[in-house]
Amino acid sequence: MSDPVPMSSPSLVGSRLRQWGDAPLLLLIATGMLLGSMLPMSRVARAEGWSPLAFAFWPALGSGLVLAFAGGRSLSGTPEARPVLLYSLIAGVLSVAVPNSVTFIVMQFVGTSVTSLVYTLPPLFTYAFAWGLGIERYRPLRLAGIVVGLVGAALLVLGRSSAPGTGSSWWLALALCTPISIAAGNVYRKLRMPKGVPASLLAGGMLLGGALALLPLLVMNGGLPRPGMAGWGVILAQCFFTSLGYRVYFHFQKVADPVYFSQFGYVVSATGVLSGLVFFNEHLTLPMLLSMGVILAGIAMVNARPRAA
Repeated sequence: MSDPVPMSSPSLVGSRLRQWGDAPLLLLIATGMLLGSMLPMSRVARAEGWSPLAFAFWPALGSGLVLAFAGGRSLSGTPEARPVLLYSLIAGVLSVAVPNSVTFIVMQFVGTSVTSLVYTLPPLFTYAFAWGLGIERYRPLRLAGIVVGLVGAALLVLGRSSAPGTGSSWWLALALCTPISIAAGNVYRKLRMPKGVPASLLAGGMLLGGALALLPLLVMNGGLPRPGMAGWGVILAQCFFTSLGYRVYFHFQKVADPVYFSQFGYVVSATGVLSGLVFFNEHLTLPMLLSMGVILAGIAMVNARPRAA
């Protein structure tokens, strides 16, 4: 990437990301942890009076404006507007509006454990989509690593001692929209990402596209709630995490293939569990420790390079 580094937070992050360009594992962990903040923050937001759709909309809008402004400042030349706008809207629907709104709605009915579990499924759907489109070839070790990571993540969330009931099968079926949409977004962005556009601008456009798609749903469901100052503090905090998370997210997308990229969902699940331990008085069990080891093994298998013949 060739963005200049003005004195703005997203661009300073961009400078650091250029140093991490050859360290996709660091980008994997950073992306998952930053975006995984939405799971514990959504619990706080619900307690402060935010509806699921409002909590999906306002951080997307706020962080999208910040990133688009930073990306616009570092833009050299004027890219063709129509492809960027179309890309932003489609990527925003697939990667922001659908998964975030479904996640925050379903979480109320199936619990946080199942919600965390769905974030372990995108690598399998991404591999299937990428393989079907011919942008990912069959690699037995990679497929095995994805399955191992999926098993480890499933053990992690199912081993939580505080896991609530799963609710009706209809809500579980709806929850599957999240990993399918995320996987479709992973492949779409890799195939259609506009060339020569700063990562901050792409990230901001995607978030604004997602916010635009969510706006009619928010209006139809009662519009803006009236939380207190603490409620707006939750939104501002999530805007901070979302801005940094999606800035790293787009850099990671540029340096990794869709399947490896999609594994950040494992880290999202782990972040949800660890935040429960730190902030919500949940307890770490031996099965959880073992499952974390299985996840790391799966990531190592996917990252392993095949031996030269």
